[in-house]
Amino acid sequence: MDEPQYGSWSRRRFLAGVAATAAALVGTAGLLAQEATAQPPGQAPPIRDTINGVLAFVAPGDDPYSRQQGVWTDRPGGATPGAAASLERTLDQAAPWPLFGPAAGNLPGAAAVALLLNTFAVTADVRSATGPFSAPFANLSQAGKAQVFEWLDTDPRFEGLVLKFVVNAVPTLAAFAAFSEVSAYDPVRRELTGRPVGWEMSRYAGTSDGWDEFRGYYGGIEKVEG
Repeated sequence: MDEPQYGSWSRRRFLAGVAATAAALVGTAGLLAQEATAQPPGQAPPIRDTINGVLAFVAPGDDPYSRQQGVWTDRPGGATPGAAASLERTLDQAAPWPLFGPAAGNLPGAAAVALLLNTFAVTADVRSATGPFSAPFANLSQAGKAQVFEWLDTDPRFEGLVLKFVVNAVPTLAAFAAFSEVSAYDPVRRELTGRPVGWEMSRYAGTSDGWDEFRGYYGGIEKVEG
């Protein structure tokens, strides 16, 4: 039987790569757990960098994360503070229980997803995973990010596990966050503070009290019988 292939890697090489980065997984877990106190000034923490990398992958814009992946636009994209915070909260609430064992810090939610994406990013290409961001996944090209999601989707070790459903939902949830109003939403006052980025990306005209075209009846008919 032919050996299963993971992109340009055989399964044997792929699993060897995962084993070789086991130490990186545990090290990343420690960094994620201590990010609040260990992060250099002016640099985003690993979880936020990872989430921004996902948002840029799903909805490229003119942000540094999109430019780093090599696919960007001249307009704002999904990697906004509001969208990133919203996606993190969603992942934390969707998977509040630990998704890994004690060796990886018993991380739940967004932290666990970030750990998994970054570990596979290093496995994919150690050199490409290094760059300006603290999260290896955020440093990958768009093709490299797609490879990571493909591996996560096809890895037989994840079949039947809650982790597979969580990971598969990440791009979908990222799209919801990117195209929603959270980029310009004040959760305290529960109102918009400006025009959301999602409206710009979708070219949505915004809310309206009505349109002149819908006044009266179609075709000038003002009355029907029967």
